Amino acid sequence: MKIIHTADWHLGKILNGKQLLEDQAYILDMFVEKMKEEEPDIIVIAGDLYDTTYPSKDAIMLLEQAIGKLNLELRIPIIIISGNHDGKERLNYGASWFEHNQLFIRTDFTSINSPIEINGVNFYTLPYATVSEMKHYFEDDTIETHQQGITRCIETIAPEIDEDAVNILISHLTVQGGKTSDSERPLTIGTVESVQKGVFDIFDYVMLGHLHHPFSIEDEKIKYSGSLLQYSFSEAGQAKGYRRVTINDGIINDVFIPLKPLRQLEIISGEYNDVINEKVHVKNKDNYLHFKLKNMSHITDPM
Repeated sequence: MKIIHTADWHLGKILNGKQLLEDQAYILDMFVEKMKEEEPDIIVIAGDLYDTTYPSKDAIMLLEQAIGKLNLELRIPIIIISGNHDGKERLNYGASWFEHNQLFIRTDFTSINSPIEINGVNFYTLPYATVSEMKHYFEDDTIETHQQGITRCIETIAPEIDEDAVNILISHLTVQGGKTSDSERPLTIGTVESVQKGVFDIFDYVMLGHLHHPFSIEDEKIKYSGSLLQYSFSEAGQAKGYRRVTINDGIINDVFIPLKPLRQLEIISGEYNDVINEKVHVKNKDNYLHFKLKNMSHITDPM
């Protein structure tokens, strides 16, 4: 079985006032072409398809076009969960109809109780949920952190899990110790948002969204796909792409597949005069550039 793991598309993202829809359309077209070659059994999108709860019309159209090509034209089953940037109601609209074409959209964390079975593999979905949502659902005021809430969610399905099958969790959260970047909106204020890896012990493999670095953590079975594009200058130089996960005779392997974007984020350091006179080295003038100017103390009127 071949599974494609992707996440954090952030359609409609604006970087320092620059709309990135052209870059996103380019990378999604490339992703679709790659899927024609990959011919996966299923695609998993682990949250943050949009960058905002109320995405623009153009962002919505871009998502519809990409999902339409993948699911309707290529006939690839898709599982989508919501992330902390997504508007649940907007993303979930029409979900019951879409399942007839094996497009499964999950925006409620209680969906973990209803795994999706594809080719003998059980996919458990755990979309992003706030601590207050989990506390209210379980009627338990002792739930004060994501660690406690996620643990409670997984405990509800542990007695029912089929240990003879391959069980995969899809979620959108921060694993303790994961590498973060500036473009990731904190799930909570403070340090109570992260979840320890041991929470996922009952699963054979875990597909995550939220952290944008594809190698945010080092673990054999817990993986982030990373974002499709670089979305902050703290991500400059990071490879972006998707994960190809294969299951053969119960053995799970994965490999990260990089994609080449239309433009990258590039940080340039140099003297003010060298930058103004274009004497600094730039990999690609079409890239989005961030300049770090040296010795500015001697410049009294830079403009």
